[in-house]
Amino acid sequence: MNPLPEGLADLAETFGRNGFRLYLVGGYVRNHLLGLGGADRDICSKALPGEAALFLSREGYGIIEKAPELGTIEIHARSGGRRVVFEHTTFRRDFYPEGGEHRPRGVEFTDSIEEDAARRDFTVNALYFDVQSGQILDPTKRGLKDLENRLIRAAAEDPDITIRDDGLRIMRMARFAAELGFGVDDSLFECAKRRAPLIRDISSERKRDELKKILMSDVRYPGFSPRLAPEYGLNILKDTGAIEFVLPMLSEGRGVAQSERYHKYDVLDHCIKTCAAAPAVYELRLAALLHDIGKPGALKESGNMYGHEKTGALAAKEELESLKADKKTIKTVLKLVENHMFDLEGNAKPAAIRRRAVKMGKTDFELLIALRRADCEGSGIVTGCKSADNWQRELERMQALRMPWSEAELEVSGNDVMRILGTGPSEKVGMILSRLLNECVADPSLNERARLEKRIAALAKTLR
Repeated sequence: MNPLPEGLADLAETFGRNGFRLYLVGGYVRNHLLGLGGADRDICSKALPGEAALFLSREGYGIIEKAPELGTIEIHARSGGRRVVFEHTTFRRDFYPEGGEHRPRGVEFTDSIEEDAARRDFTVNALYFDVQSGQILDPTKRGLKDLENRLIRAAAEDPDITIRDDGLRIMRMARFAAELGFGVDDSLFECAKRRAPLIRDISSERKRDELKKILMSDVRYPGFSPRLAPEYGLNILKDTGAIEFVLPMLSEGRGVAQSERYHKYDVLDHCIKTCAAAPAVYELRLAALLHDIGKPGALKESGNMYGHEKTGALAAKEELESLKADKKTIKTVLKLVENHMFDLEGNAKPAAIRRRAVKMGKTDFELLIALRRADCEGSGIVTGCKSADNWQRELERMQALRMPWSEAELEVSGNDVMRILGTGPSEKVGMILSRLLNECVADPSLNERARLEKRIAALAKTLR
């Protein structure tokens, strides 16, 4: 394998001097054979964790016992003055509890590379590179062929074992298929459908992280994944039923028909297509996926979908909190969901667009423009996007006119207001600054110091 990860050759020599062959395994080998980069440096051997830690420490390597009960240690090496990190796991067999909770109940170390390969998730991730000999090993006897055929297949002979042991593998199956543009073996897919409820046992954080990777699946290997990779991955979650255990309220949109005037797809498919059509910004794609999540609830409550942006924001908040999304992500997504119905027909006046833009903030308003375009594309019917075009033109006009986006961008400050009024800090100062900002949003030419100072004096009289 050329080139080897930095520091690996020296590390392999150390293992060899102590009687062990060292192997690169998993994503690094797979990606190398596909001509891709960007994978973890996972290594393995027959060496027991304590044994490896002892001889590596003697030779100056730093060791962290990352998960010794699973046979995993972290090896810190130096190469060319830089620190490089490898994760070493002893060959093992895994034993899982009932359910799909992801972490083995126990392990048993083994000398067999075939047994080690069988406990991994997919054949294309169970390829080994013998660092000392330079050979690629395929213990499952199917990994190289599946790589050639661009197919995700269970590493175990029985795919039910692969999925039963770890329910997260259903989401990983969707993610690898999306990132690599691979198909999924029929028997593995059918097993994932039967075992989808196992995802209930997976931690919120792990589900959140895999979902993010699916939403951004066209970014990790640019030019390799298909353009609509997120749609492909999300459809695998939908078709296996896994989406019901990741985003249950979103899955309620399955089969919910929409107006044929505006939509070709049901609510769930429309959300998936809108997500895939959105530019590769995580918060934007997440908002696009959830933007119409309120429609099924609104329909049940009132018989129509009016106001679904409000019920949708509440539903999106619940879904995101259940996945333990961070507060910043939740705030951005909810703002986009709440505002995605603004100016649907594209008839808003420039002043209304400016007020909405300032209320949202420049960055989030730009995301709203992108969401509206994706929403139109994801409809399957609407061509062009009048509202987004109008908003973009107005945004460019606002920037050209140097319109203030906040009170901090006014040519006067609170100190100026207090000086002119001859007072100290008060609620009145804030009210005047707010009025000045509103006036400058309507007419950016007002944002000149002399004109604003005159307005401060005039406003002070009206606010007595």
